[in-house]
Amino acid sequence: MPGKTRSNVKLTDTRVHEFKATGTQYRVWDSLIPGFHVLVQPSGSGSFRVQFQRSGGSKVSVSIGDVNAWNVKEAREKAAALRKMHEEGRDPQAFMKEERSGKTLEMLVDLWREDYAPRLKASTRHSYESLLRNVIVPSLGKRLVKDLSLTDVKSLYRETRKSTPVQANRAMAVLSKLLTIAEAEQWRTTGINPCHQLEREDEKPKTRVLTAAELAALESALTGLVTEGKLDAAHADLFRFLALSGLRRGEALRLKWKDIDLERSTMTFEEHKTDSEGTKVLPLNSHLLRILGERGKMRLSIFVFPGASPDRPFNGVGKILDRVRIRAKLLDITPHDLRRTFCTVCNELGYPASIGDALLGHSLGRIRDTYTQFGSNGILGLASQDVGDWIGAALAGKMPRAGVKAKGGKKGKDAIA
Repeated sequence: MPGKTRSNVKLTDTRVHEFKATGTQYRVWDSLIPGFHVLVQPSGSGSFRVQFQRSGGSKVSVSIGDVNAWNVKEAREKAAALRKMHEEGRDPQAFMKEERSGKTLEMLVDLWREDYAPRLKASTRHSYESLLRNVIVPSLGKRLVKDLSLTDVKSLYRETRKSTPVQANRAMAVLSKLLTIAEAEQWRTTGINPCHQLEREDEKPKTRVLTAAELAALESALTGLVTEGKLDAAHADLFRFLALSGLRRGEALRLKWKDIDLERSTMTFEEHKTDSEGTKVLPLNSHLLRILGERGKMRLSIFVFPGASPDRPFNGVGKILDRVRIRAKLLDITPHDLRRTFCTVCNELGYPASIGDALLGHSLGRIRDTYTQFGSNGILGLASQDVGDWIGAALAGKMPRAGVKAKGGKKGKDAIA
């Protein structure tokens, strides 16, 4: 509607984005906060503003920000704060000019991506990016780094903790690192990182381990879903591979054919979570070799478990896990429970904790001393085979007894013949 102004309305995000270009500049005033309005330019672009009347009668209008960068709630709160500042005799215009010259958390994230993220492993960067994108930036992105307080941090933590307590702790760890960077870059006063003052809830260590009966239920669910066409055979093999190897989900998903050595019955990981030095080499038991044999018959990708695009690994474990959980009636299981189960079986079969840790990749990147033989005769190979035999028997419904070795099948390369 053409003209210089419109009558007061309650501004909402939907309404603001419906304002159209009319060829002339106009204002739409908010009915809740005096002086708060949207200024719409002839081109249709708009900005939130707040207007005051000085003691001499003249009016001053202060720009808050573009309607595409602010939502109505944030802009209205800022307008109320600027009005209070005006009533106290302070200069809102000078305040906003100084504030815009400051550096926001979004700018700090950009700095981290450019100068600090490249130093991290890809998996760590991905984890940081997920928390930044989904938790931290949406809440605090437009805030000035120098002004972030314990109150801001507590508010974000409490809100995130409502649905995902563990993610809330992870988000605070990432935010703390960012603010430490801000101090190093002199964007904040040194020694006042509010994340250091936050009291976080303790995380209870998870102890979920699958029984032989539950492993049988898992296999029955995988087989049934594949038979009914509700699950791809490769994705069923991924769950089996996790159960029979003890690998982390990300490690299995990133496993490439070039990392498989059938001669030595090993798999090698150039990038892994537990150590930044060297590579991690783990044995392949006969059950894993059998799965690799099946996957190798239709090799269409560099990855053992490829995604929709052959140059990318599979990225939909969460979606298919719900189907498997429901069918197996194991609603609480996670892929990491399979890793924990693998280590528990290893210990129950009489192998020392150091062997279980080595099989999980908890050693310092290179497995040394008595663990250096990876074939069927080395201690790691023997342990992997015994654990694989026990879990394989459980998956097959044979109900092996805890702590008692199960009879295995073909060993080494014979497993894929």
